[in-house]
Amino acid sequence: MSHHEHEHDTAAGGEQHHHGHHHEPEISDDAQLVACPVMPTNLVNVERAEAQGLFRDYKGQRYWFCCAACGPLWDAQPDKYAAA
Repeated sequence: MSHHEHEHDTAAGGEQHHHGHHHEPEISDDAQLVACPVMPTNLVNVERAEAQGLFRDYKGQRYWFCCAACGPLWDAQPDKYAAA
């Protein structure tokens, strides 16, 4: 076996090993999903939003956001988004 063939076999073996490991999906089957009040077509994983501080409490209700950009938009017009 030449040096080149050995490197190829090692790389192929490494790739096969790497591809054999799969990561768990980031959203579990029992995750609570809600629509973002600012961008209602985007679903929000409530647990992840809580962990990242992507929420506001307003008039006794909690609203979760899909991204950091939605918080300031909500803050500017909470009545508009809460009514949607």
